[in-house]
Amino acid sequence: MSLTIEERKLQIIERLAEMEDEAIILQIENLLQPRVDIWDELNDAEKAVIRKGVKDLEEGRRIPFQALLDQYRKAQ
Repeated sequence: MSLTIEERKLQIIERLAEMEDEAIILQIENLLQPRVDIWDELNDAEKAVIRKGVKDLEEGRRIPFQALLDQYRKAQ
């Protein structure tokens, strides 16, 4: 017979109370943080650049990845 959700939560709480591993506790804290949509964090200029890039892709204006890397290396 499987455990109810309440029983499972209690088991998690008990295990967490005994836990000493800081890394795991940090991961749990991160899991419990409210999710933020990165789109909402962007300013209007950043959103406009992304929209333009998506439009370019949809209209077939693409740069092969290797060409992009080559351009980046030349700019360095």
